Amino acid sequence: MSNIEKVNSEITNIVKFIHNNGEIKGFLEDIYLITLDVAGLYYIDNLDEIFPKIKKGDTLELFREKNNKYDKFAILVMYSGEKIGYVPRKQNIILANLMDAGKELYAVVEDACKSEGVYVGEVDQYIKFKIFLKE
Repeated sequence: MSNIEKVNSEITNIVKFIHNNGEIKGFLEDIYLITLDVAGLYYIDNLDEIFPKIKKGDTLELFREKNNKYDKFAILVMYSGEKIGYVPRKQNIILANLMDAGKELYAVVEDACKSEGVYVGEVDQYIKFKIFLKE
């Protein structure tokens, strides 16, 4: 019987790394963070032109707006270079901090829908999207 004991330490982790040809394997997929609806759609002037083009699976770009006078954690949502709204204020703080720390976030359309509103002739529109952390 041997009294040699295997120790799990920083050095053994480095040795394992070297024996694995020095390869660090990242995540196989980007990391899903949250599903949200685009906020502020009603303030977009040309939404009637943009909305019909938006399809499930389309990529949305996310940009920090640090100088937004209404919300210091504002994250702008764009579709093909066109502003379509914002990440909702109630969910943007952690996402903004990730972006400020240099992490790359992007969004994918989950659903884009029009429905009849409460009042006659009124149309409600929403865009549901998933946010991912690029790894």
